[in-house]
Amino acid sequence: MEIEMGRPPVPTHLKRDKRLVVMLTDRENEILAEAAKAAGAASLSDWVRELLLEAAANGRQLSVR
Repeated sequence: MEIEMGRPPVPTHLKRDKRLVVMLTDRENEILAEAAKAAGAASLSDWVRELLLEAAANGRQLSVR
């Protein structure tokens, strides 16, 4: 009897292996983390990804300031 360990593999079409590096100050990171938490996001990365993909899909231009 073979015991499987760990998580099952992520399907190829859902695998995330690309990175986007954004340089932030400590305060900018805090602001984004607080916003992600307030939105109920699982993580800052998930929140930022969803926000950016939504903006791209809608053709919106985001203004930081």
